Amino acid sequence: MTRSIILLTGAREVPFFEEFLLERNRELQILAAYNAEDLANAVEQTGGNARLISFVTDIIVPRTLLSKLKLTPYNIHPAPPEFPGSHADSFAIWEGADTYGVTAHEMMPSVDSGPIVAVCRFPMPERPERVALSDYAYSKAVEVFAVVAAHCAECDDPMPPVPHEYWSGQKRTRAQFKALCDSLPNWSGEDAQRLKRACGPDLNSVQAG
Repeated sequence: MTRSIILLTGAREVPFFEEFLLERNRELQILAAYNAEDLANAVEQTGGNARLISFVTDIIVPRTLLSKLKLTPYNIHPAPPEFPGSHADSFAIWEGADTYGVTAHEMMPSVDSGPIVAVCRFPMPERPERVALSDYAYSKAVEVFAVVAAHCAECDDPMPPVPHEYWSGQKRTRAQFKALCDSLPNWSGEDAQRLKRACGPDLNSVQAG
């Protein structure tokens, strides 16, 4: 039986990720999904007998699709387990986190809640800027993808959970991010500067809205 992998990510990533996977298993069937409709079609095409790898996307996979997958699906979240949810980079900067990172975990109906199978942490840079932090986390997310994809290319068994790694902290939402950016008038001095670094380019768009 052909082993199938569905890549839920952006168009720029797919060719490189596909090449990486095929180098490890030339018999793989790889399907690309760029949105929820593509994903539903891919699951239908494979009859659910596929491994889903979601990479740095804000698409939330509905419970109905997750229930159709016969192999454990994985999500690569560009933040450490301490920062689940949306706009983790902004909240990490605003809250003065000492470290940041990337998490790979089993996908569950509840976002950022499944068992953790890989973590990459790194020190937070001095006076971090959101865009620069996001870019660096992305580069580390590619490294984490390599770990997950290498396993999935050759094995249908679930990846073992990482010992002593668990989700913690408040799961942030887009509404909370907007509220954070909207709070700029409440701050001054270094606090205001930190908030500007945390919200980055979205600060102006939120204020304009």
